[in-house]
Formats: sequence, C-alpha cells, structure tokens
Amino acid sequence: MLLKVGQLAKQTHLSVRTLHHYDEIGLLSPSVRTPAGHRLYNTKDIAVLYRIQALKQLGLSLQQVAQLIQENTQSLPDIITQQIVNLNHEIEQAEQLKTKLLKLQQYFRQGDEPTTSHWLDTLILMNSYEKYFTADEIFQLEMYAHQVKYEIEHEWPAMVNQLQSFVQQKTPAHSAESKNFVIRWTEMFERLTGNNPNLLIKLHSMSHNEIDMQIHRGISPAMIEYLGEAMGAVHHDIYAKYLTAEQMLLLNKNRQKNIAQWPPLIAAVRQQMQLGSSPESNEVQPLAAQWQQLFEDSVSGGDVEITARLRIAYQQEPLLSQGTGLDQALFTFIRQAIDHWQYSLDPYVA
Repeated sequence: MLLKVGQLAKQTHLSVRTLHHYDEIGLLSPSVRTPAGHRLYNTKDIAVLYRIQALKQLGLSLQQVAQLIQENTQSLPDIITQQIVNLNHEIEQAEQLKTKLLKLQQYFRQGDEPTTSHWLDTLILMNSYEKYFTADEIFQLEMYAHQVKYEIEHEWPAMVNQLQSFVQQKTPAHSAESKNFVIRWTEMFERLTGNNPNLLIKLHSMSHNEIDMQIHRGISPAMIEYLGEAMGAVHHDIYAKYLTAEQMLLLNKNRQKNIAQWPPLIAAVRQQMQLGSSPESNEVQPLAAQWQQLFEDSVSGGDVEITARLRIAYQQEPLLSQGTGLDQALFTFIRQAIDHWQYSLDPYVA
C-alpha cells in the first residue's frame, strides 16, 4: 500500500506538519517517488513510523529515537514487548487508584466522615506502601494482617513500648531479655508477611527508610538500631557454636563493616529471583561479585574455612535467617551466581 502524506496523517491521527518535520530532520522520508514526482510512503516507511511513535511513548527524545533507528539495536518485537510492559504498569496504577476510590466510597456509604487524623494516617500508609509493593503484594499483606489482627491491635503496641523502654533504660542489647525480645519481634514480622521472604525484605526496607512510617508506628531510629544490635547478639551466640575462638575474633572484627549494604543487596537479588533471572545472567553477575566482595570484607575476611563453617551454620540454624529475607533458595541462587562469576574470571581455577 502506498500513501500520500495527507492520507498517512489521516489514518495515523498525526498532523501533516509532524510528518513533514520527520522528513526535514531525516527521521522518516517517503521511499517511493512516482513519475509525476509525488512522494509516497510504503509499508516499510509505515513500520518505521510505528517504531518512532512507540519509542516516543517510552519517553525518548527525537534525537534518541533517531540514534536508535540508525543503530537498529531496538527490534520491533522488543519495542512491542516494552510497550506491553508499560501498559501493564499503567493498568496496575489504574487498579491501585480504583482500590483507593472504592475504599473512600465505602467510608461515605457507611455514613462515616473520616477525621483529619484518619486521612493523614491513611495517606502516610498508602504512599509508603505503594513505593515498595505492587498492588497484588499490598493485597497479600492486608490478607496476612487480617490473620494476625489481634496481635497487631494488642501485642504490637505493647512490644513497641517494651522496645522503647529497653532503649530508654539502656538495657544491654546482648542481655537474655533483649535477645528473646528481638526473636519475638522478627517472628511477628514474618507472620505479617506470611513467611514470604520477598515481602519481608521489602517491609524491612520500608520500615528503615520511611521516616513518616517510623513516626506513625512510634519507632525511632535508635529503636531500630537497638533491634539490629540485639539480633547481632543472637547471631554471635550461634556463630560461636561453629567457629573457633580465633575465628570469632576475626568475625567480630569484620562484622560491623558495611553492614548497611546487606539489606539492599539481598533485596536486589530477591528481585532478580522474582523476575526469573538466571544466576548466570548479566543482571545477576554484578550482584554476585558484590555479594562475594561484601562477604569477604564484612564476614569471613577471605578465610575459606570460616566460609565453609558458616555455610553449615546457616543450613542448621533457622534463627540466622529469621527476619532477614534470607532462605535456602536464595543461598542456592547466589552460590550458583558466584560460582559462574568466579569461573568467568579464571576458568582454570574453577
């Protein structure tokens, strides 16, 4: 099919001026010229026009579009796939908005006029959760929260008050009382997420990063730090069962190094697992390299024997993984990724 510029503009809902502009900048010119000198667009030209419009919808400038088309690195199937991904994201956002509106509608149908405080609390929770969770994940969390509703309404406030008391009274984080408390605290978090490590690591990230969420729940940064110290004391007791006194000295020397880097790294690995990425993929290999380096810097000190003993510990001691987002599936995944990364560095050593 051959089309004049006016015909193409009409059928694609673009202006003639736009098509002329594409021609002027060398982005899309009609390929066919009739004996009378008329310039016409053929099927290949229309395919290029689709590519231009699709790439623009992905947020690229005309200059970037021109470069991609010239390099021919973005195939039409890839562009279509990306468009589908974007549409799914828009659908998900629309579903989230629909859920909010239905909840508001329910308030008013019940004859309840939400208070200012209620509006603010709801907005804090809503905005925080949507930054970290998909609509489906939020639904799952609401379902799990309903299952432990009594604990949330009665036990959780008491636990927050007890944690605050520990901090104010400067109770040693390595005390038996504190260690037992942090075990119960992480058990509560696991129940809130249905023992789903993907949800757990996202909930931890939200709790640590969102100041408004911390204020809403009455949990200060000092309280979060105290929890980390208490769980560190629990882990220390377990490590001592598997390591020699000399190895414990090395471990204790390194353990506080780069400790803040672990949660986002675990989250990144879990995300790749959720996406179905292969341990050997280009997306996972940089994470494997970072994991290996971080483990040597802040845990094993590069000691092979410590690494082997800790591997046994994590297999046999559930408390080491409790509340961390770690599980055996993740360990297997990251070990495969690290093995491939090391082999790529030196196949003869591997």
